[in-house]
This record gives sequence, structure tokens and C-alpha cells, in this order.
Amino acid sequence: MNLENSVAGQNKKLPAKKLLAARIISRVAEPVIWLPLMIWMVLKNVNLTVGEQTAYYPVLLVFVFVIPFGYFMYLVLIKKEFDIDVSQRDKRIEFTLKSMVSFAFAVLLTFFMDRELFVITLAVFLSTLSLVLITVKWKISFHGGLNTLIFCTVNYIYGWRFWWLFLLLIPIGWARLAMNKHNPLQLAAGIAVCAAVFFLVTGVY
Repeated sequence: MNLENSVAGQNKKLPAKKLLAARIISRVAEPVIWLPLMIWMVLKNVNLTVGEQTAYYPVLLVFVFVIPFGYFMYLVLIKKEFDIDVSQRDKRIEFTLKSMVSFAFAVLLTFFMDRELFVITLAVFLSTLSLVLITVKWKISFHGGLNTLIFCTVNYIYGWRFWWLFLLLIPIGWARLAMNKHNPLQLAAGIAVCAAVFFLVTGVY
């Protein structure tokens, strides 16, 4: 029995309302859907003019969001290679590695845009890459890791005024565990890895 069938069987044992709540939380907390807002938020809080912000936004949006997300939707809806959570570890590795190529190009572009923008983008890239590389040998929680990364980025640019965002990891973690997408260790590892890499990169620079 593969992982997707195993998870589906386990989910049937959950009370319907609990399963629905977990699915809603999981979808709302899907990291990729927040990328357009996050890109704009970062651009607004680094040393760029309004004109530069307006010019750079669509460029970064294409390489960080449009290309990876478009490719993801093609694989899910057209080719039907995996489910929306990319539950199969081997499929997750293949997809994310290809998407990281587009992301890497965005990191290179930010080097010529603004130093702080480059540091933040590099921290996000290396944190995500760490999740991908770990996935080669062991399944780790992307939901836990990437949401942690979002909350770290927001607090980094706003001076930790929104520390309470990290409390949202509690319902997010519950949803992923309730749906049997991960076990507690995989969830905790995703959170810890992304937080550690983000703080290491931003601290060094």
C-alpha cells in the first residue's frame, strides 16, 4: 500500500467535522498561496523606491511564484502525477528541485536589486532547499517549515512585532497530524530546520 492510500484509509477513521476542519486549516495555511503577498511585503520594507518596488515585483513574482505554481498545477490537474500535498516523497523531491531552479534565478536577480532584499531571499531559498535535501532521505514537513519561514520573514522586517504569528503553528501542526500527513517528529523537524537556517543566514549578513 502506498503512502497516499494509507493516508486515505487513516483519514476515513477521523470524525467528519474534525477532518473537514483539518483540511480547511491545511489549505488556508498552504504556504504557496501567500507568496505574492510576501514578495510585496518584503519589497515594501527594504531600501527601494516606489518605482523600483513596482518594477521588481512582477519580475520576482514570475520566478518565485508564477513558474513554480504553474508547473505544480500542471502536474496536479493535467498530468495528475500527485495529490495537492505531494504526499509521495519521491514526487516531492522531483517537483521541488525543478522549482528551485526558478527560485535560484530570483535570488541571483535580488543580488543586483538591494542587499537586504538579497539576504532575505537567500535565507528563504536556503531554508527551502534544506527541506528539499532532507526529503531525499526522509519525509519532513513542508507545511511546518514554510509557514515558520513566512512568520520569520514577517517578524524580521517588522522588528518582531508579530511574534504571535508563531502560535498559528499550533493549529497548522494539528491539522497536518490529524490528516496523518506527518508525524510529530517530521513536523517539529520542518519548523526547526527552517528557523535555524533563516536565523543563520540573516544573522551572518
